[in-house]
Amino acid sequence: MSETLLINKIFNISAERKATDIHLVAGSHPVIRTGSRLMTLNEEKVLTPSDLNSIIESFLKKEEIEELTREREVVSVYTWANRLRFRFRVFYQKGYLAASFRLIPSTIKSPKELGLPTVITQLLNKNKGLIIVTGPYGSGRTTTAISLLETLNHNKGVHIQTLEDPVEYLLVNNQSIIEQRQINRDTLSFMKGLEDTEGEDIDVLFISSLGERGQEEKLLELAESGRLIILVMDADSVVSALERFVSNIDKDRRDWGKDQLADVLLGVLSQRVLPRIGGGTALAYEVLTSTPAVKSTIKENRLYQLNSIMQTSKDEGMSNLDSSLLELVRVSEISQEDAYNNALNPQVFKKGFRYK
Repeated sequence: MSETLLINKIFNISAERKATDIHLVAGSHPVIRTGSRLMTLNEEKVLTPSDLNSIIESFLKKEEIEELTREREVVSVYTWANRLRFRFRVFYQKGYLAASFRLIPSTIKSPKELGLPTVITQLLNKNKGLIIVTGPYGSGRTTTAISLLETLNHNKGVHIQTLEDPVEYLLVNNQSIIEQRQINRDTLSFMKGLEDTEGEDIDVLFISSLGERGQEEKLLELAESGRLIILVMDADSVVSALERFVSNIDKDRRDWGKDQLADVLLGVLSQRVLPRIGGGTALAYEVLTSTPAVKSTIKENRLYQLNSIMQTSKDEGMSNLDSSLLELVRVSEISQEDAYNNALNPQVFKKGFRYK
């Protein structure tokens, strides 16, 4: 029972201090993240490998233990004491088990509360096409995508289906019908789930990640056939997300893929969550929307030119990340140091606010 008391204490402390993440590693004190800063719980014991084994065995399900043994890693969702819901990752490092927990907020914030650009929410008025939400780990990209889904749920009567690994936020039908399918539980794979939607009466698809061969081609086909698709990708920028999307298409279909992507793409949002001066967090982002210039650039495989288009197309609602960071510094939302450390082009960025 000691391992249950220990993990309960750590969860209690995290709740009291409004932590967003918990990290448990053998040979270290527990570590939590609050306000985008890491905090070591020095008052708690240094965790031993035995402690980690017992803690992890106390909350993993039988099938999750089997996956951990087979894959050396497992990612899923855990609800603690009917109070907090976490996305967790259990893995091996230096031969010992470790675990990370990320808090899933109990309420879904609106796009306005998240600080999302209006041009992205306006894309939800489209009946078909592809919206990509990207950013590095911890950037809130899933939170943003779910906020867009919830906006649809409350404002349009549509049939929404999600393919997630794992299902993090639990959505409840409002104006829309929502079906949430978890990979390896409700369907065998992302590709199988996508194939299942063909011919079905589904208006909106949400895909939580890419990684399976053929997934990009299938998404393009579904978007062209009349679905609105919201896709979460792991990439640092708008350009890197599109480069990764195109490069994952089979070579013999890549020309078709670029043409199709140019035709169905509605917009791309890449974001960062940064500590706000005085507490809390602020959202920095870059936005690309579909214009004739963007379509032409994608079709001609000149993706590197999209940075210039975003920089010079403010009237179309576009923005590059460095401009967004500069604005947050200007209005004293974030520090110059945090802005500089997240800039895509630090040298040019220095000149923007004369960083020293």
